[in-house]
Amino acid sequence: MKTIIITSFHPHISRNILATDFLSVLRLSPDTRVVIVTADYKVGYFKKIFGGSNVFIEGVKMYQSSRTFRGNVFKKMGMFLFDSETARLKKRYQYYCEGKYGYYLFGVIARYAGRSVLVRRFVRFLDARFSPKGFFAHILLMYRPDLLFSTDIQNENDVSFMFEARAYGIPVIGMIRSWDNPSQRILRVLPDHLFVGSITLRDEVTGFYRYPASKISVVGTPHHDRYLKGPKISRSEFCHVIGLDPARPFLLYAPVGDALIRSNDIDQHIMQVIAQLGIQILVRFPPDESVKLTNFVRPSHMVYDRPGIVFKDQEFADREISVEDDQRLIDALYHAKLVISGPTSIPLDAALIDKPSILVHFYPVARGFCQSVYSFDAAHIKKLIATGGVSYVRSKDELFRSVKRYIADPGSDRAGRARIRSLWFSHADGRAGERTAREILTFAKKFRLQEL
Repeated sequence: MKTIIITSFHPHISRNILATDFLSVLRLSPDTRVVIVTADYKVGYFKKIFGGSNVFIEGVKMYQSSRTFRGNVFKKMGMFLFDSETARLKKRYQYYCEGKYGYYLFGVIARYAGRSVLVRRFVRFLDARFSPKGFFAHILLMYRPDLLFSTDIQNENDVSFMFEARAYGIPVIGMIRSWDNPSQRILRVLPDHLFVGSITLRDEVTGFYRYPASKISVVGTPHHDRYLKGPKISRSEFCHVIGLDPARPFLLYAPVGDALIRSNDIDQHIMQVIAQLGIQILVRFPPDESVKLTNFVRPSHMVYDRPGIVFKDQEFADREISVEDDQRLIDALYHAKLVISGPTSIPLDAALIDKPSILVHFYPVARGFCQSVYSFDAAHIKKLIATGGVSYVRSKDELFRSVKRYIADPGSDRAGRARIRSLWFSHADGRAGERTAREILTFAKKFRLQEL
């Protein structure tokens, strides 16, 4: 019996991996036992959705390492030592906008020091040697796994689990969770093998971290397998369920969210602007972020979709995305005329099914860097805009022109959307979940044979 431990600490992991064919394939393997580790307060939900005869759920306390002095120091080192366009942008925001001036000198020195391979290796050695341990030892001792599958290798909880596994001599397979992850921070742990979603992510990982390409498998993005199957229900039925008039077209708006701006007035402003178009609007709020609306009166031709499984009323960041939530998004993307959003992954989802999308970047009043959505200048968003597959608008008039253009000609910018797919969907064939599971089973068998 092979035992595989799978982490699920980020709220997107259950949607991205577990709720796909990935877990179904592992279930069908008669000699495989799967242990999913998640937050202790989510155990009941995970048992209900994912538990089964050969799938066990274990809960742990989250973010234990950074509550210690040493753990917090090494976590910050992982950010300071990394030098990329996006990392520099984030540090600029922290220094200049959040007033963390004491970090400045250390940040500059660490950034340049982090360019050295030897420095990174030394810091990783210190991190592995001195970061606090023992948070997950009881699970490893209970199940004696053959393999740890870390689904989000930059997550603090995953990092602690990987350190623990290494201490017990357990092989680690890692995965890059999202398209924007490689440009964010250093890899504190280099896994024995790494899964990525596309050739672009593979190239970024090898470029940023000098991780060997021979140890990377491009498996695709499992949760996008469902997107390629098309909508689950007809447009007429979807409109009736969501509260729209099926005889009229609708736009899908995905708010920026409060996390990307100091005081969120952009979402309410954009919602007020697009309401003037007179077209029906479906606003799909982010499942794990709050969206500030102040005395906003929702017009009759605008409806809301609020996805997310709530565990703590006032906390958004830990909410899970159900299969039903994700299917509703898929249906909305297929049935909408076009998509309007901020600097999120929604334009990627739209491009996968060749749906036009618009990135909105304007405000009620002009403002500087600190009051704006700085992530529009992040490397992955700039790369997205450079494809020509999205319309990037900086004013109300530009937005109206783009909306009219896409409605009149949905094929506009189709070549750019094809470039988006070539960059981030190189392995989108509807079998990413199955492929990821097969790879995991192959490695579990390989490592077990090596032990024997």
